[in-house]
Amino acid sequence: MSELVKMSDQFGGLPMDQLIGGPLSAACDAQMSLAKATSDFIETVGFVDGKVRYVNFKYDKYEQEDQADGSLKHVKREYDIQIPFIAIVSVPTLQVTEVDINFMMEVKSSFSEKTKTDRQASFEAELEGRIGPFSVRVKAQGSVSSSKETQRQSDNSAKYDISVKARQSGTPEGLSRVLDILQQSIAPVPSGNEEEVTA
Repeated sequence: MSELVKMSDQFGGLPMDQLIGGPLSAACDAQMSLAKATSDFIETVGFVDGKVRYVNFKYDKYEQEDQADGSLKHVKREYDIQIPFIAIVSVPTLQVTEVDINFMMEVKSSFSEKTKTDRQASFEAELEGRIGPFSVRVKAQGSVSSSKETQRQSDNSAKYDISVKARQSGTPEGLSRVLDILQQSIAPVPSGNEEEVTA
């Protein structure tokens, strides 16, 4: 006897809201964590006590100066320069750009069948003969039986695949404007140390 299994029964009861909504909610939480990581990086690396963190550099520059007598004076002059630290490092601005959710369920068979077969056979034989002066009669009886039971059921399989892609999105517009303002304030300042260089 076979019982037909409805195809809709194979998919009934699947928590589709969790299968689809769960990964999307996790991607949203991941985006919030990435945004907080960017904010923490800017606050920790770019500022100290609410003020812009600077990196101090010193460098030497060779210059020529005109003298009153018309000669040239060669001077090695030292300069100090302050550069905002956040302007010389890469700010992490990762963003979740794509979420792929693939759910596949395959029904390999759509029926359930159980069969049982019984077989039985019997036989009877009688044989007479003579062996020399003797007569012989042989009678034999027997039976053979077999039983076979098979059962087939529906077999299904499922595959659940989630792919999340994140990329560096570039510097946000607000941060770019702040960096432009900071870069305008970068100017070398003579430290006062200089020495004359003979040509």
